[in-house]
Amino acid sequence: MVEADTPSRMIDSEAYPLLGKYTAALLPPVGRIIGRENERQQVLASLARPRLSNILLLAPAGSGKTVLVQDTMMHDPQRVYLEVDLARMNGGVGLADHMAAEIKALFDDAEAYARAESIELVLFIDEFHQIVQMSPAAVEALKPVLAASGARGLKIVAATTFEEWIEHIRPNKPLDERLQRVNLTPATRDMTIEILRSFAEEAGVLDQFERSDGLFGEIHDVTNRYIPSSVQPRKAIGILDGMIGWHRQTGEPMSMALMSKVLRQSTGVNLEFAIDGASIKAELDKKVFAQDLATTIVSDQLQLVVAGLHDRKRPKGRFLLTGSTGVGKTELTKQLVDLLFADDLNRLIRFDMSEFALDSSMDLFRSELTKKVVSMGDAVILLDEIEKASRMVLRLMLQVLDDGRLSDDSGRQVSFLDCYIVLTTNAGSEVFNTISDYAADDTGSGEGLKDYMKSIENSIRSANDFPPELLGRLDRIVPFQPLSDATKRKILQRGLDDLRDDVLNKHGVRLGIHPRVIEYLAIDVGEASADAGGARESMRALQGQIKVEVAKYINANPNDKILLLEIDGEMRAENLELRKSKARPRVRAERRHRLVG
Repeated sequence: MVEADTPSRMIDSEAYPLLGKYTAALLPPVGRIIGRENERQQVLASLARPRLSNILLLAPAGSGKTVLVQDTMMHDPQRVYLEVDLARMNGGVGLADHMAAEIKALFDDAEAYARAESIELVLFIDEFHQIVQMSPAAVEALKPVLAASGARGLKIVAATTFEEWIEHIRPNKPLDERLQRVNLTPATRDMTIEILRSFAEEAGVLDQFERSDGLFGEIHDVTNRYIPSSVQPRKAIGILDGMIGWHRQTGEPMSMALMSKVLRQSTGVNLEFAIDGASIKAELDKKVFAQDLATTIVSDQLQLVVAGLHDRKRPKGRFLLTGSTGVGKTELTKQLVDLLFADDLNRLIRFDMSEFALDSSMDLFRSELTKKVVSMGDAVILLDEIEKASRMVLRLMLQVLDDGRLSDDSGRQVSFLDCYIVLTTNAGSEVFNTISDYAADDTGSGEGLKDYMKSIENSIRSANDFPPELLGRLDRIVPFQPLSDATKRKILQRGLDDLRDDVLNKHGVRLGIHPRVIEYLAIDVGEASADAGGARESMRALQGQIKVEVAKYINANPNDKILLLEIDGEMRAENLELRKSKARPRVRAERRHRLVG
């Protein structure tokens, strides 16, 4: 016997064997249902339709689809609600055609029961897309049932996610048209707080919370930020559930500290890490040399965020980094990630916008961008060479920059409010060429650069490829000073120091570096490049020539523990009449334990 919605309503499994085999009485909800009154009324109205009274609930996993149906059942005593067990059906049926026959027989059973009992029967089918996956023939058997559901006294409430609907159901137009879609949005902040309060009350720990909803709100906020791949209220309930477990076991008070502990165990996120507002600029300057104006501009915006005074209706930061290649734009972006996310470079979402130069790439860009943001929640989004993107792609970014939201493939709104968006551009390069020639700033203070700010902005606006409407959506334009020779040498010295440390730590090898190495990189390589005040070519040579030579020698001579990196041949740095450098890097063993550098 299968028990239906009340103890007095029993289904005879012998008379209706398919109902007995593949269905079970839908259980009542556990606890109080909060904030789904509108959706419940929408479901009840659809069930009351005289003809097509089938419903498809669309929502991410954990949004409360099953709970909504349970709540609807409690407000709908005149109907009997049963849940179809697709897993059992799939496990007990082999061939697709056989499954189609079982589906048809199940609905024949259901219709016969509804007619015999003079009641309306509601069949709830969770993971409805599995029917399409398992048996196209079963879908065809289902269509006539759906087409006349109202007249036959048999109602179908199906549930699935947006992604599964797009992939499996929407392409089958006749099937899709027989289902009335009801979209469930994740619980709002206020709904989640009320749900958490109710959960705590049912668990007998509400007295452990202060009268305000502060901690409940914090649970909502941190789970939204650090568990973006799940939805509310599931993820907030999961953290509160863990907190209650620890409280019962150890007596720990329900507090921010306990919430942080449970979150760290669940996700690895350390909430104790926080930005020190007093040291923001100093942290940015650690690896970004001689760009005082750029780091000041970015630091000022971060000060607003740390103080909670930024515009909460837009992304936390919206920057346009402009300047010659190799002056530190990417390095500043990496330092921003380091500062915000404790050196978790996975939080850097990077796009080369030249890959989205065609209007036809808009959907791909939307899909990749929204998926990455949904999976992370908060991140630094770097869009390199924004002027190379198509106009259609740029329109998407205008929406993101303007209101911090963008629809994904399935029409859901993805929030960018916890993101920092960094655009880079080469537009206005002629101004930086001028600055490099006539206004070199050996200190990197940016004082001379400030005089060119209007020229830089005008040059960007007038560039053929740059969309001027983007400028109005930005917090700041961040110009990068062309690098002086002294600054380039500092950057190269840091790179060589890092190489020396790596060699010692990984191989136990002491590496001496001859002073000619920096001169070779700065002049023989650097001055031969087209960079206007940048160090990119020099750094590329450090990676592609210097490090390669060191690696080759270590691999071939693992027993040599004291090495010297030097330059062989005549350098332009020593003879400017040379049209082309004849020098090359070389590594040799230093037998006399005398190291340079």
